[in-house]
Amino acid sequence: MSKAVKIYKHFERPKEVGIHHRVVCLTGKDKGIAYFLIGKRIVFGRAETTDIRVHDIKSSREHAEIILVGKDCVLTDLGSQNGIIVNDLKVKQHVLNEGDKIIIGQTVYSFSRIEIESEKPEKSLELVDEDDDEFESEEGEPKNNKTVLMLGVVALGGMLLLFSGEEPVDPKTKKMDKYIVNEISDPFTAALTRKKKESKETKTKMAIYFSKGLREFREGNYFRAMSEFENALSWNPNDLTAQFYLRKTKEALNKTIKTLFLKGKRDEDSLKYNHAITSYCSVLRLLHNYPEDERYKHAVENVNIMEEKLGMDAGSVECAKKIK
Repeated sequence: MSKAVKIYKHFERPKEVGIHHRVVCLTGKDKGIAYFLIGKRIVFGRAETTDIRVHDIKSSREHAEIILVGKDCVLTDLGSQNGIIVNDLKVKQHVLNEGDKIIIGQTVYSFSRIEIESEKPEKSLELVDEDDDEFESEEGEPKNNKTVLMLGVVALGGMLLLFSGEEPVDPKTKKMDKYIVNEISDPFTAALTRKKKESKETKTKMAIYFSKGLREFREGNYFRAMSEFENALSWNPNDLTAQFYLRKTKEALNKTIKTLFLKGKRDEDSLKYNHAITSYCSVLRLLHNYPEDERYKHAVENVNIMEEKLGMDAGSVECAKKIK
């Protein structure tokens, strides 16, 4: 076990006085694990010898490090193959701020800085003279401050009871019913209960849509994945992880379409017209729900050109025919 971090499976604040730096895993195999940084240098990576092991195939053996410089934590890429992303930007080095999201492959971590201050002793409510515990009244009789304070409290209570119009509680019968707050009808309590229930429902819905989105993303069903991530964000528009994967899915879709067009063009230049048709049909399948997309129209035009070069009748290509 690494001596540079303390590992916990809960999010409780530390009790020790001072400044604590914490990294929490938000996705993947180690989701929910909290790492408190106690060393001067902490290494992320796939290797078993790292301080924070990243169970992600896109992580290098030693992927990144966090070094404590004064009061700052500096994140540095250790020359990894796939790099690191902080929030929305790919970085080589970054001074971490509260709430920063560290992304390695498909694994997301959250950074936080926790400051625990020393407990201050509560001030006494007693009216005590620093030099003498007693003082003399105008008649010269010594009186204790505590006695004066207690008499004042009793008198104030009697006045409040006199003017409140409420009958005193009979200590023998102890009938307290009319003094008990009805928690069910109390608006504040009811609002808190409703909010807690709604929060639990939101988290449940978010988890369902997010899991579906990840599955569709891994299978290359990018439009389905985007739909699921958008559903998740409809429950919590500020969820940074869902925002990240929605953006990542769109980027993957655009990259795939661009690659297919390039492959189709290379095959066309090499007179491999059938291979080119396969690439253009793949674009049409990806965009079959978006016929107004310019890339869709361009793919249809390329299929028609390939049909003509192969001496085929217009509309002979099966994939284009189905989509039309």
